Amino acid sequence: MRSILTRSLLSLIIFSSVFAVDVEGLMIQGNIHYEKGEFEHAISSYEKVIATDMVSTALYYNLGCAYFSEKEYGKAILQFEKARQLSPRDEDVLHNLQYAKLFLKDRFDLPEPMPFIAWFKSLRKSLSLAELKFLEEILFGLLILGIIAYRLTRGNSMGRVIMPFTIGISVMFLIVGGWLIDRSVALNERHAVLLVEEAEVTSAPIPGSSTLFVIHEGTTAEILDATDAWYELRLEDGKTGWIIHEAVGLF
Repeated sequence: MRSILTRSLLSLIIFSSVFAVDVEGLMIQGNIHYEKGEFEHAISSYEKVIATDMVSTALYYNLGCAYFSEKEYGKAILQFEKARQLSPRDEDVLHNLQYAKLFLKDRFDLPEPMPFIAWFKSLRKSLSLAELKFLEEILFGLLILGIIAYRLTRGNSMGRVIMPFTIGISVMFLIVGGWLIDRSVALNERHAVLLVEEAEVTSAPIPGSSTLFVIHEGTTAEILDATDAWYELRLEDGKTGWIIHEAVGLF
């Protein structure tokens, strides 16, 4: 478990100056409590920052570390997942998320994908939404330049070199465009982490409905549907069922 982050607090300072909240002071206070081993006080300070609707990789990461130190693994994983959404390639975030999952009771033995497919999926997940948008803009510019250059050099040796380059750029443009659409759609999708020690997953969003299976703290699932009091979940192994809102945290 890697320790808390002490990154630049520029965004926190700007936020606190606008809303008259000492966000920087609360973050520093939380970090001091954490370093002293006063994890409950650290959690309290970080939660006060979150209550201001502040969004920060360092904030979610540090809160996750504090919860982990208190052996609240579900809450720790929830915060690390939020941090990963903001910074998908952050080594500290990825390390602590995977380490926290070693303490979970529920394990899913899924078939290993082909190496190329695994690499392809990993590459897609490693890019944030902002990075995908920027990359798509760059590829679009290169594609336009390639088309223009090909039209100007068509019929000579340079044109024969530019043509495959332009085709390659167009393929990359379509792939990244697909990733961008997929990521944009995924922003409307939610996932849940179980925060209690264990909970029953039922066949219907009705009190007293039959129990399908039991899941334990830290288990992550995709949310398929929701009512006023229940979420329909799909676990990594494909099993589905309903669980009450109070048992989970969302990311």
